[in-house]
Amino acid sequence: MILVLEILSAILGLGLIASVVLQTSKAESFSAAMGGTDASQFRKGTREELLARLTKYFAIAWIVTVTAGTILWYHIH
Repeated sequence: MILVLEILSAILGLGLIASVVLQTSKAESFSAAMGGTDASQFRKGTREELLARLTKYFAIAWIVTVTAGTILWYHIH
């Protein structure tokens, strides 16, 4: 059971890293806010919204699996 949680945690961790890396930096968003507007930021369902949602879900799932694995490991040992 702990091995399954470790593997799942590793996969979720890689997904979390990938979703964070694929997001645009705040500096790019800041330049659009100061100089001009980017029409894509006002559309619902943009790539940035999807990546933000994925990041949130990956983070929550990763925290849950790591916590569950830690509790199981301490319970066994």
